Amino acid sequence: MAPAYWLSLFFALYYFGYGTFLPYWALWLGHAGATAGLIGLLLGLGMAVRCVGILGVMSRVRAARHLLPVMQGLSLLSLLGFAAFYGWQSHSGLLVLTVLVNLLYPALIPLSEAMASRYIVQIQLDYGKTRLWGSAAFIVANLVVGSLNERLGSQWILHSLVMSLGLMLLLTLTQPRPLPAEQPASRAGEGIGRVLRRPGVGRFLLITALLQGSHAFYYGFSALYWQQQGYSTSVIGYLWGLGVLAEILVFAGDRRWLSHLGARPLLLAGLVCALCRWLMLGATTELMWLVLAQLLHAGSFGLSHLGAVRFISRELDEAAVFGAQALYASISLGMVSGILLMVSGQLFEGLGGHTFWLMAALVLPVAWLLAGPSFKEQKRT
Repeated sequence: MAPAYWLSLFFALYYFGYGTFLPYWALWLGHAGATAGLIGLLLGLGMAVRCVGILGVMSRVRAARHLLPVMQGLSLLSLLGFAAFYGWQSHSGLLVLTVLVNLLYPALIPLSEAMASRYIVQIQLDYGKTRLWGSAAFIVANLVVGSLNERLGSQWILHSLVMSLGLMLLLTLTQPRPLPAEQPASRAGEGIGRVLRRPGVGRFLLITALLQGSHAFYYGFSALYWQQQGYSTSVIGYLWGLGVLAEILVFAGDRRWLSHLGARPLLLAGLVCALCRWLMLGATTELMWLVLAQLLHAGSFGLSHLGAVRFISRELDEAAVFGAQALYASISLGMVSGILLMVSGQLFEGLGGHTFWLMAALVLPVAWLLAGPSFKEQKRT
């Protein structure tokens, strides 16, 4: 199978599962008997634990030939971990299995992104058009699983996750052709600690951690909050799907309209969109404003993520790619978001939707961080 098709299918299957997990897992946990405080703890702990899992996995991936075998193993173990939720729904079971699946499942993303980064160089892969199939599948999951949950019950959230993981495991047992290969002039990948000490990397991680971490309350509690405001699960699914549709348009137009932009302007645009979005969501739950806020997901997540991809693929050399992917996934998308999810769980009962305003305050330092010397300028010093 051609690499572009293989990666498109992988992104689609992974993000179908993730499009089930992210908006609806809190609802499934509530169905299993977890309180709002426990849900916040479990979601936050899960996102924090993924930092350990991603760093542990990616620290052992130093060559392109390691990518596919590790993806096969993680797909199998993730499938078994989520299947175990069928029979173990006590509080201790939820805690143990949450830790287990979050050590395994999220590590598939930096592995697939590292494979995509390798193919960008190897076969000039159009990253945006490949990645958008993941976003499209995310929308499908939002709509389909939201409808199934409303009509047939919350167990369909778990059923959908298990089915997507089963299909993903089957895909990893096939091989893209050509396989990801080392570039002739490349040297062995650098360790994560060495990548972290590179000029500009620490500031990049802080910027992306604040931008992506500001989504924590939205990811963990928007479904519960909007449900409390009287919106049905189907409408909530449409709102989530609309946000990801806007993200798809950004990815689809990346090569044609955004390829000339580097990391810095993309991250700045992500900051502006995030600030406007969280202020809006904290101020109102009127449907018109929710729709507008969801369209800003194109920037708050989409442009911010493209900015991160630009930094990793253009402003770092090949030896640092795997380590940078691991750090971005584990710190910016994992540890910081996990901490903020746990905090959000404690704040939600008292502040409700006004917690979005704290997420807006969180991104303000990004303006100062981006006002400094560019990553490239810092790299030369």
